[in-house]
Amino acid sequence: MTEQLVFDLPQRVALGRDTFLVADSNAEAVALIDGFAAWQQPVQWIYGPSGSGKSHLAAVLANQLSALVLAAPALQGEPHIENILAGDTEADLLIIDALDGLSGGGEEALFHLLNQARHGGVPLLLLSRAPAARLDVGLPDLASRLKAVPAVALGPPCDDLVAGLIGKLFADRQVKPEPRVIDYLLPRIDRDYQAMGRLVAAIDAAALATQRAVTVPLVTKVLARHSFVTDAD
Repeated sequence: MTEQLVFDLPQRVALGRDTFLVADSNAEAVALIDGFAAWQQPVQWIYGPSGSGKSHLAAVLANQLSALVLAAPALQGEPHIENILAGDTEADLLIIDALDGLSGGGEEALFHLLNQARHGGVPLLLLSRAPAARLDVGLPDLASRLKAVPAVALGPPCDDLVAGLIGKLFADRQVKPEPRVIDYLLPRIDRDYQAMGRLVAAIDAAALATQRAVTVPLVTKVLARHSFVTDAD
């Protein structure tokens, strides 16, 4: 069958609280997000591999509050920070993503934000792939402060969670696979969130290109042609 040209269009990802799948590997992080009003410490941290749900959980909280989301690699020179440190902000929460990429002047900015949060300023939620002990932080005082921040890890997914995640990835693309496809995939794929996303994207592309439904034979061909092992932390 002649393959059609497939355009790599952006997908609409469901990021509501009711679409987040809860399992033993992420239950503690979900409880942290759900319990924001009862945080005992003004700075909290969630870490886990790429695609594990950190950004989804942060988006859930951001949708409930007046939250400001900043990327750690861009903290140096970020115009919002001066206002936050001066107390001139209406934000209820500051979310700092991609902490693994923090460097240079951004370290000093984060140090001041941590100090302000500890003294009644805007609470912080930190997100990263690696825990504090594995981050390369050049500012000793900041490294010490980060290691003292309460942290919750997102662990490897169990079979039930993997099945749910694959189903959600298909649903985000408005794809309805043959019922036995997910059971077929479970023992044949790497337990890695990023790899699962690439796998579903490849299956969707193959189905669109060949104008076929997502069936086990189609999935078998995709698995034979591609590798879905990730190099993420």
